Amino acid sequence: MTRPAAPSRPSPMSRGIHEPLHPAVTGSIIGTIGATAFVLINRSELPGAWPEIALGAWLVALAVTIFAVFVRPRRLTDPGPPGPYAGLIYSGSIAGMLALMAIGRVVLDAVDRPELQPAVVVIAVGAHFVPFAKTFNVPIFATLGWTVTALGVIGLLSGLIGGAVPAAVAATLTGIVMLTAIARSAWTQ
Repeated sequence: MTRPAAPSRPSPMSRGIHEPLHPAVTGSIIGTIGATAFVLINRSELPGAWPEIALGAWLVALAVTIFAVFVRPRRLTDPGPPGPYAGLIYSGSIAGMLALMAIGRVVLDAVDRPELQPAVVVIAVGAHFVPFAKTFNVPIFATLGWTVTALGVIGLLSGLIGGAVPAAVAATLTGIVMLTAIARSAWTQ
């Protein structure tokens, strides 16, 4: 006769600063760095006072993210083992992202529209998140991936009409959206 599984106890409350190697914390750190790059690299292409507004929004989103990820007590649960092909899917996603960025650069250079590259980068980054949701048992990656990809597509299509500004808007907004998603995910754990 087999014994029933012991009921699982909820994980204790913890702060991310005390568990920096937990997958939720390290993933948040990586995402925060990427989000920051999107904002800081692209905001200078925005017109008028928008670069300063973007910087202010980034600072607020960054502060909330740092608080939610590192300071606020939360339950850092184990997402369980990754899928059987996690390493292959992760490597393939990274390779696909880099390939899409490179192909996008070649295509945009060929049509004399290199200023739209930020939107292609947004599309590539968004698409590379999507397979992580199921592979790593982290549903936020699907929502984040599709949202970021959509921002990139909108930026690219708008950029074909409006030039560099819509592509820069998409990339800058992507950074704020990513920080917001990271903070929200940490806050709701």
